[in-house]
Amino acid sequence: MSLQQQARTFLKKHPTHPNKKLGQHFLINPEVLEIIMDIGEVTDTDVVIEIGAGLGCLTQALAETAETVIAIEIDPILNEVLESQFSTCDTVQIVKADILEIELTSLFSPNTRPKVIANLPYGITTPILWKLLEHTNQLDACLLMMQREVAERIVAPPGGKDYGALTIGVAYHADTSLIVTLSPENFYPAPKVDSALLKLSMRDKPRVEVQDEAHFFRVVREAFRGRRKMLKNALKRFASSDRLNQTFEELNIKPERRAETLDITEFAALAERLQLNI
Repeated sequence: MSLQQQARTFLKKHPTHPNKKLGQHFLINPEVLEIIMDIGEVTDTDVVIEIGAGLGCLTQALAETAETVIAIEIDPILNEVLESQFSTCDTVQIVKADILEIELTSLFSPNTRPKVIANLPYGITTPILWKLLEHTNQLDACLLMMQREVAERIVAPPGGKDYGALTIGVAYHADTSLIVTLSPENFYPAPKVDSALLKLSMRDKPRVEVQDEAHFFRVVREAFRGRRKMLKNALKRFASSDRLNQTFEELNIKPERRAETLDITEFAALAERLQLNI
C-alpha cells in the first residue's frame, strides 16, 4: 500500500480529516522520505525530536534507526492512534503537546544533543524556527519541511528581495542548506504552495560576535522594517543624524544603502557602534 493509500485509508477509518488550522499536509512520496532519512544522517545513538508526527510514517522510519524518537503531535485523534501504533516500541515516545507551548528542555536527556526532523505546520513555521534557535547549544541539527518561500528567505544572499531579518536571524545561529524543493502533489491533501526541505546545522558559536544580541537584532529588525528606506533614515531611532553619519563613515558604509545590501558582518559592526552611541 502506497503512502497516499495509507493516508486515505487512515482518514476513512478514523473520525477525522486533515485539519487546515493545524496545517496538516501528510507526506505521501516515499522517495522524499528516503531523502529525509539520508540527509538527516540518523544513527543508532541519536535522539530525534519529530514535530507533528501526523500519521506516523516518518516516525516509523526514524524508529528503525534512532536510539530514541520523541514524536510531538497536538491533534488528539492522531495522538491516540500514534500511541496505539507505537505502544510496543520502546524507542518511541509520543508526546501530546503544542510545540509553541512545550518547554523543549523538558524533552532533553542529559548528555544528548537531539536532532529535530519535522514536516512543519506552514502557518507557524517562523515561530517554531525562533523557538528552536533559542536552543542552539542543545540541538545538533534540524531538518525541516516548510513552505518554499520561507526556505528561500532563509538561504537568500544579500541584495535580493528575499533577504531579510529572518535570513540574518537564522544565519547568526546556524549554517543552512536548502536540500530540495517539492511540488504540492508530494503531500495529501496537496497544499497550495510549493515546499522545501531545509537543513540547519547548529553552530558552536554565533556567526558574528556582538556584545548585546538583543540590541543587534533590534538594529536588524528596524533596518528591514524600513526596507525601502536608506539606512540613514531607517535607523534614526538609534542616534542623531550627525552620529549616524559619523558611524557610517567610520565603517565605510554609505548612508544611502538599504538594509538588504548589508551582510551579517556589516550589521554586527553597525550594531556595535550604535550601541556605543546610546
